[in-house]
Amino acid sequence: MRSLLLLVVIIVAVSCGEQPKEKVLPFESSKDYETKMILSHQEFLKKEKNRISTFIDSIGEPFVSTGTGLRYYIYTTSEGDSIASKDFAFIAYTLTSLEGDTLYQSPKGSLQEFIVDYDNVESGLHEGIKRMRVGEKVYMILPAHLAHGISGDNAAIPSQTTLLYDIHLVAKK
Repeated sequence: MRSLLLLVVIIVAVSCGEQPKEKVLPFESSKDYETKMILSHQEFLKKEKNRISTFIDSIGEPFVSTGTGLRYYIYTTSEGDSIASKDFAFIAYTLTSLEGDTLYQSPKGSLQEFIVDYDNVESGLHEGIKRMRVGEKVYMILPAHLAHGISGDNAAIPSQTTLLYDIHLVAKK
């Protein structure tokens, strides 16, 4: 028992004698860091844009692209009322990744309701829903910056995920 205690004391004494390692910064300056982060983000955006283009090409439908990067294709048209800011939109939806993984969907027989431009949903959803009329069905592709961005949603949507909404705008109020 004594020899075990002596061994523990020696190990503790030897480990305490080590000097802490000097931290090495991965970048020369904050400007260098900023430049590398900008380049990294630009590379991500380029790859995301290529993934979206490849996906759209595989579907073969005429998606419309907006200035923010939202892409949408209305596959069922309607002469219903248009949607504007402050309207209550009632939708049935399925939300997937571009790879086809279902992330969320409205429960069968129920609708999601949100106030256009005022509720806590993806900014791309607010933008896209205003391009629809009641009764229409649309595919909307939201790049990560119009969806949940770097953080994801801390549940089903991972960081930097491009989202594909299949939406039926059922009603407005």
